[in-house]
This record gives sequence, structure tokens and C-alpha cells, in this order.
Amino acid sequence: MVLADTQGSLVWRVIERFYRSRRVFFSLHDRYEEVVQGYVEKFDQPRQEIRLSPRELVDLLSNQDLEVLRDEYLVPLKEVCHRLFRTEDSTDFIDRLVNDIYHELSILKEEHYNVLTYGTDSLGGSVYGRDLLNEQKAVLDEVHDMFPQKVHRIAHLFDVATTALEALLHRWKSDPVLIRSLFMHRDRFVAQADDDGLDHFYRWMYGPDQQWEGYLEVADSFLASGFASQAIEAYRAGQLHLEQSALAENEKSPIKTRLRQGLSRAELVLESSSIDDGEV
Repeated sequence: MVLADTQGSLVWRVIERFYRSRRVFFSLHDRYEEVVQGYVEKFDQPRQEIRLSPRELVDLLSNQDLEVLRDEYLVPLKEVCHRLFRTEDSTDFIDRLVNDIYHELSILKEEHYNVLTYGTDSLGGSVYGRDLLNEQKAVLDEVHDMFPQKVHRIAHLFDVATTALEALLHRWKSDPVLIRSLFMHRDRFVAQADDDGLDHFYRWMYGPDQQWEGYLEVADSFLASGFASQAIEAYRAGQLHLEQSALAENEKSPIKTRLRQGLSRAELVLESSSIDDGEV
């Protein structure tokens, strides 16, 4: 399905790019924390007292990974947030948070580059050796403080932005582009975004213990547009969700009835389509 350039497609792009950016950042964050904790155990010192060599500092982060995160993930995210949220005189909190994340990461990348250029140069024998050594020490002292501040600050901003974005999801619970895209990507991007996958998004969109409504909404949307196969998938996924919930025991539940009736309609549509196409 081709996404038209509508608000729905912009919402989908914001959500997809945000969670992909978040996942890439926290993979860097977790590796950074793991390496730092290794030095804490090695030197048996509080992390704020540890002083690493230039090479050890450089290896805490990857300049290439920081660049990829900024240019391939955050720049597209920032651009689509501007398009969705900004007007001539206002914007949404999530747009400002994404902008802050981009700028904080840019500063972190610049600090990492400073270690590469100042911290790892060989200074011995240079006529400017003393001045360069002083500059190197100043850079390294700054980076020892800056790295944890920026890494933790970006993590905090992502956490706040996640809460802010999820609080908006109920606004778009009936948007066909968003709900279809989430369902179609449930085993890929959506599964990677949160351990609970699609149910995590449905809790925010439809309410706690109301995830079944998300399956019914997207299934009805598919069926109304003639996508019978996708509708069948969604109705069956909704039935499976109900079987695993407290509502499973009530065979006369209106929810079960709606899902069962919808599934029957979708199967009839698919069967009719097969006959029209000359299939047997």
C-alpha cells in the first residue's frame, strides 16, 4: 500500500522514525554503560573519579555510529515532526524534544571528534608540545564530564519524548494509515519498538484492557477498503488476543460476536473475489 502524503502518513512516519531512532540510540547508550561499568570494576573506583586514556575515551563511543544516528535517523525524524506539528506561531512539545535530542547528540558527536583530533595525536618532539599537551588535557578533562552528561541527558530526553508521544496516540486511533501501518509492521518494526509489540500501542490508543478494539478497528478498516486478506488476519489476531484475556470465557461476549461476524464477512468477500477472478 502506498502512503499518501496526509496527516495520517505523517503521524506514521513520526512514530516509525522516533522508535527506530530511540532503539538505535539506546543500543549505543547500553554499550557505553557496559564499557564504563567495566572500567568501574577494573579500577574499583566511582565512575566520576576514573580518568581514561584518549584511546579508551574514543572507544566509549563510535563517531560513525553517532553520525549515522544523527544524519540517517534524527534528521528525517526532525523534519517530519516539523511538518506534522509546526505552524507559523506554535508547535507541540514532542517537536521541541526531538529538536533538543538532535542538538544534544550533535554536541556529543563534536566532543567525541575533539578527542579524536586532540586526544589521540602524538605530541612528542613538537615545538608546540607543551601548549598541545595543555590543550589535550583541557579537552580530555572536559570530555570526562561531558560524555556522561550528554549520554544521560539524551536518554532522559528520549524517555520524556516517548511519554509525550504515547500520550498523543489516542488522537489517531481511527486514522487508517496509522492503524494499518502498525498492524502490517507488527512482526518487524512494532515488535522491536516495545516488548509488548502491537498491544503496547493499542493500550495507549484504546485504553488498558481494550487492545481488542485496535484489532477490530484495523480489521474493519481493511474490510471497508476491500483488503479482505488483511482484514481476515486482523480479525483472527483479535480473536487470538481475546483467547488470552479475561474475556475468553464469555462465548456470548459482544466483542467476540463482532470479531466473528467481521471475520465471516471478510471470508465471504475473499471467496467472492476468488470466484470473480476465475479461481476454484
